[in-house]
Amino acid sequence: MNDPLYSHEHGYDGVLAVNISSVKEGVYHDPSCILTSTCHPFVRWDSWVVYKEAAVFDASRLDMKVDAGEIVTRAPISDQLYDRVRAGFNISRHLPRKIGRFLRNNNL
Repeated sequence: MNDPLYSHEHGYDGVLAVNISSVKEGVYHDPSCILTSTCHPFVRWDSWVVYKEAAVFDASRLDMKVDAGEIVTRAPISDQLYDRVRAGFNISRHLPRKIGRFLRNNNL
């Protein structure tokens, strides 16, 4: 969700990441940001952003994992989709407090 920023709380240059999960009928999902199959090639069916699992990852460790092939990168999301996902951080009732502080402390 961001370029690497130093996080005093985490003690490293961090990047904020969220997972997405498929919407399943009859199973609860956070309605703060629903993605459709037309929003990005990676999204193949209706999905939701799992804000309760948002995390700040050490940027240097992510780079190492990408270089090692442990993490596969995907096409960047559009500015419009970024804005929708970002707006969900302000709406979701499931956002961890630590993530809210990271957003506020870095004016994200």
